[in-house]
Amino acid sequence: MDDVSTMVARQYEAYAYPEPFSDLEAQIAAGYQQFGDPSRYGPLIWPEGRPRQKLRILCAGCGTVQAAYFAFTNRDCEVVGVDLSSSSLAHERFLQDKHGLTNLRLFQGDLREVGQVGQQFDYIVCSGVLHHMADPDEGLRALASVLDPAGAMLLMVYGATTRTGVYLLQDALRRLNVPQSPEGVAFGRRLVGQLPSHHYARWYTSGAEELKHDTAFVDTFLHPQDRAYTVPQLLEMLEQGGLKLHSWIDNGLYFADAALNEFQPDVREAVARLPDAEQWAVVESLTLRIGMHMAIARPAAVASRIDFDAPDWDLLRPQWMPDFRCIRAASGQQPAQFRRGSVTLDLGPTESALLAAADGSRSLRDIFALPLLASMPPAERAARGGRFFSQLWRMGHLMFSRAPS
Repeated sequence: MDDVSTMVARQYEAYAYPEPFSDLEAQIAAGYQQFGDPSRYGPLIWPEGRPRQKLRILCAGCGTVQAAYFAFTNRDCEVVGVDLSSSSLAHERFLQDKHGLTNLRLFQGDLREVGQVGQQFDYIVCSGVLHHMADPDEGLRALASVLDPAGAMLLMVYGATTRTGVYLLQDALRRLNVPQSPEGVAFGRRLVGQLPSHHYARWYTSGAEELKHDTAFVDTFLHPQDRAYTVPQLLEMLEQGGLKLHSWIDNGLYFADAALNEFQPDVREAVARLPDAEQWAVVESLTLRIGMHMAIARPAAVASRIDFDAPDWDLLRPQWMPDFRCIRAASGQQPAQFRRGSVTLDLGPTESALLAAADGSRSLRDIFALPLLASMPPAERAARGGRFFSQLWRMGHLMFSRAPS
C-alpha cells in the first residue's frame, strides 16, 4: 500500500466507520436503508431489466455494514465485500454470522487490486471511498476493469459546494497537529463549539447528525485524505474511466423543477432550458445543497438515460421511488398529499389517479388510455400526461423501466 492507503487503513482500524450496529433486521425495520439497493432501485439501475436474477455484487470499501446489508436484502445474489480495515471487516463478519449470510464473502485489501478476486460483477457499490484515495481515477479504473459489460456502478463522492467549512477546519486541525485519538477528538469538538456563528463549518455541522459519533467526527474533520467534486468534475472522472452517468439516485437535487422551487419562475425556466449537464452544474452552484453526489454509472456502450423526446417514450413504465408515499388521500376539496424525504407534493384527483396507476406494470401509453382521461383527445392526453410524468421524474419521485419490444 502507498502512504495514503496506509494512513487511511490506520484510521479505520482505530475508528471503524460507519458507527457499527448489532442487528441489521432491527435497523432496517426502523427505517435504515442503503441507497441504490437493487432489491428496491432495480428499474433505476437497469431500465431494460436486471441482467440476471442472481446478481454478482461487489461492495468496494464496504466499511462495517454495507456488504452485510446488501447480502441481507439480496439473499438471492452473491455479494463480495472488500475493505482495507480488519476492524470494519470483523463487524461485517459479526453481522454475517448473526444473520446467516451464506451469500457473502469478505476480503481485506486495496480496491485497486480488486482484480485479484478473479470475478466480474453485475453491480458495484463504491460509496464514500474514491474521494479518500490519493488517485481516485486509478481506483475507478480498477473497478471498471471488473464491471460486467452490461453492469452498473453506484458511486458516492462528496459534493464540493457544501464542504468549504470542512476543509477549512481540516486544514486548521492539521496545522495544530491534532491526532486521531480520544484527546484529539475532544479538542476538536471543543474547537468546533467555539467557532463563530458565520463560520462555514457551522452550516455543515448543523445538518450532520452523525457527527455525534467519534467515528464520524474523525472521518469528517481529521481524515488524512479526501477531496470533493462538482458536477462537471464528476462527469469528467466518469468519462475518463470509460463510464457515463446513467442516473442520479435523486433527480430532485439536480433539476430546476424541484431544486429551484424557492427561485422566481423566470430563473427556473432559464436554468431548465440549459442542456442537462449545464443545468445540473448551475443548480449545484445556486443551491449549495448537494453534500454528496450519488450516481449510477454504466459502461459508455450501455448507459442510456431516460429520454422523453425518444419516439417510443410512451412505452416507459413508471414506478414510485422507494421512499415516495401517499400520506393523505384526496377528499372533497382537499388534495391528496405525497411525500419523499422532506418534499411534500399536493395533487388533485385526476393527477392522483394517474400516479396510482404508476405501479411498474403499465406503460405510459396504457395509463393515458385509462377511462379517467376519456374526455380528453388522445393527443392532449399524451401531451399533458407526458409533462406530468416527466416532471415527477425530474423531481425525483419516479423511476422508469422500458417495456419489452
